[in-house]
Amino acid sequence: MTSADANATLDRTHFQACTDQKGVINTRSIGRWIAAAATVALVAACSVAPPTDKSGSDTVALRFATIDRVNNNGQSYGPEAFVENLEKFSDGRIKVEMTIEYGDAAPDAESNLVKAIASGEVDGGWPSTRAFANAGITGLKAVEAPMTVTSYAAEKTLVSGPVADKLLAQLDGTGVVGLELAVGPLRRPFAAKAPLLGPEDWAGATFRVYNSPVQTDAVRMLGATPVNLGFKGWVDEVQAGRLRGLEFDIAQYAESGNTTEAGNVTANVVLWPKVFVLAMNQERFDALTDKQQDWVREAADKAMQVSVDASYDETTIAQHLCGQGARFMAASSDQIAALRTRLQPVLDGLAADPVSGALLKEIQAIAANHPRPDVPTVPKDCQQGKADKKSTGAVPDDIADLPDGEYRVEITTDDLAAAGLDNSDGKSGTWTLTIHEGTYEVRCRPLDDPGIDCGHSVEDDPLDAGYLRGTGNTVTFVHDPELVSKLTGCKLPVSETLPDHCGPGGRATLTWEIKGDSLTLSGDLEPWTKIG
Repeated sequence: MTSADANATLDRTHFQACTDQKGVINTRSIGRWIAAAATVALVAACSVAPPTDKSGSDTVALRFATIDRVNNNGQSYGPEAFVENLEKFSDGRIKVEMTIEYGDAAPDAESNLVKAIASGEVDGGWPSTRAFANAGITGLKAVEAPMTVTSYAAEKTLVSGPVADKLLAQLDGTGVVGLELAVGPLRRPFAAKAPLLGPEDWAGATFRVYNSPVQTDAVRMLGATPVNLGFKGWVDEVQAGRLRGLEFDIAQYAESGNTTEAGNVTANVVLWPKVFVLAMNQERFDALTDKQQDWVREAADKAMQVSVDASYDETTIAQHLCGQGARFMAASSDQIAALRTRLQPVLDGLAADPVSGALLKEIQAIAANHPRPDVPTVPKDCQQGKADKKSTGAVPDDIADLPDGEYRVEITTDDLAAAGLDNSDGKSGTWTLTIHEGTYEVRCRPLDDPGIDCGHSVEDDPLDAGYLRGTGNTVTFVHDPELVSKLTGCKLPVSETLPDHCGPGGRATLTWEIKGDSLTLSGDLEPWTKIG
């Protein structure tokens, strides 16, 4: 669920509308439409807008792109603030045309985005440091030195200190202007079946990396087999038994609606940080006036500072995941020492590099001042056993008492802005919840152009459906893929990647209250009105 206390919000007009392609019907994030009237994310990559020549005009359009969304995990405050402040500092004279999901979640999408910025295909964005090496720019590899920067305090020092300028200087002459670094999430080992604690657990495991040579080397040194996978399809690989684990951050895992798929988390091992590089194409930046360049740099500097000043609450999200069946286990001190021993050759390789060596030394000095990894606090029962949906408790057998009827709510971008939410995942729209004899069905009609509202869906079919269980004023919405298939024609079995197949779902337990024609579900942005 998107954080409601984000430091900045974005108006929908900052984004290009993009037309969806019919693909997997993904309803895993069942809580989204309940909490903010949004269920699915059927977003295909938008095509990049053609160049906009604003020379001689008071307003300039910058074509930015991101491989996911502007604030993809609810805690990516730097990129969000960058886009917002480009318009704010320029008094509206800089407009951002935003392409989301650039590269369609391919394994090399982020490296290709770096290449696109360097070539001028797009004007800018915020690819993370992991993406540059496989785009031919190798000077940022030290940032991913395994098990080095393991806390947000250390990462904040890195992006705001002198080493940040030295890292950004590695982009000189590459076609990319490095404006600032911004804090991103800490990445940990997530695993199916059982947690990856010591080298004995890693041995022989297949582990997802994200197109990074440092990640690849680290996973090999731990005795596992690196697999280069994008954002889509990893759940299918886990279910097929071909993937054991992956590097992930807690906020993104929850925001994506995942629960137990790879829900065995090594809580006290941070593999590396994901650090954003706020960047522009060199020629496009040079073509701006001095004043426009000042605005861009001011916006980037503000974005960096916003990311440093922000708090990154992993505990609340982790505790929520515990309730969904995930488990957060701690590696022992001996296991951590053994992991470090296995990873030492990767650090030695970075230290021997003429460029990375000096940068690594400064990053290690920062890490030495912040030696303790950030570890989310979870209940004791979440620190034992294995991830299992059964641990979330059985779904009640009783049909919920929530009265039959058709309920509707309209969510506008103004409503979202007032709640501190952006609309990057399409929460806006006119949402209809139909309850009939123990079943529910959710539909949405756009308020604006299709592809913006309604989770970016352009389909007229129901976006979610299932069964209602519970007693009293408690109701559990239980997604049912067979019912979705019957209503929409999507194919079974459930898959994240197969075209026209039903996507994964979940369940959510809420409290409800009816007063007159108004239905309130716990966590709702606005109450639903009974219309039939």
